[in-house]
Amino acid sequence: MGEEKKEKVVREEKEKSLGTGSILKSIYMFVTVLAALLTFSAATYAWFSSNSIVSTNRVQGRSGTDSVELQISSVGGDGFKAGSEATLAQVNASSSEMLMPVSTADLRTFVINTGTVEGKAVNFEKIAGEKYVYHGRVYLKAAAQGHEGAKLALYLDGAESAGGNFAQNVKGYVANAARLGLLFDGGSAKILRLSETNNPTAQQVSNAVLNGTEVKPGQVINGSANPMQIAADPSLPMARFMVGDDGLAGNASVEPLLMMELNRIYAVDVYFYLEGCDPDCSDVTKLDSLNLHLAFYGVLTEGAN
Repeated sequence: MGEEKKEKVVREEKEKSLGTGSILKSIYMFVTVLAALLTFSAATYAWFSSNSIVSTNRVQGRSGTDSVELQISSVGGDGFKAGSEATLAQVNASSSEMLMPVSTADLRTFVINTGTVEGKAVNFEKIAGEKYVYHGRVYLKAAAQGHEGAKLALYLDGAESAGGNFAQNVKGYVANAARLGLLFDGGSAKILRLSETNNPTAQQVSNAVLNGTEVKPGQVINGSANPMQIAADPSLPMARFMVGDDGLAGNASVEPLLMMELNRIYAVDVYFYLEGCDPDCSDVTKLDSLNLHLAFYGVLTEGAN
């Protein structure tokens, strides 16, 4: 009888979640996030500016007759410009203004909770069409003349002249739970944290359970595995790949995001989402907002002549 009762609760919770008439209507009193929010019966948790932009501002290279420019385009092809800004072209059909917590280990498969038992998020399903995830795309090219055998090391640009902090106009705690994902030409993913600050302990929640095992802080759900598995949170601090006003002179230990071949076009897929397994993904992020501005910085390296 105990198992039948639990199955009934799960079924009822799932029916409620899939049958919610208006996602903007808050009908719960839970403090927990994954238990309440991920059943879709909650107000939207974050507003993300659809006017997000990406820019290439600075390239450190050799002066003289040879040249190198870090160029950017929203469409690729012949639309590249140096030192300019480009609007992120959204790839998926999800609302760019509404985000709900999801979990991923690789940016390729996202999962969401579809049912709770006794306040615990225990049922997870893969999301179709990247629902509740913002996915945009921009194109980069290191246009060069000369510099045979060289490459361009690509970094994030956090200089004031490049727009400063990426997460701008942040209200509340949304940046603590958010993730920025970058995928270059479909290769390995870089998942970055926008903030190294945590919410107050009283505002943190950990209540996801996968196959009877608690998902602990510092872990996410890998939906690409079959069956789904708990995995280490792959996110890295944004500062690890970011130069400041003085470029690499300000922090020589910064790592490149990518080593770009010269004159090759790279598609850069940009993901923005709330990591539902992050303890900071709690009710305090509800109706928070931020604007996202990305800037890139290039350094000519490896055999530059």
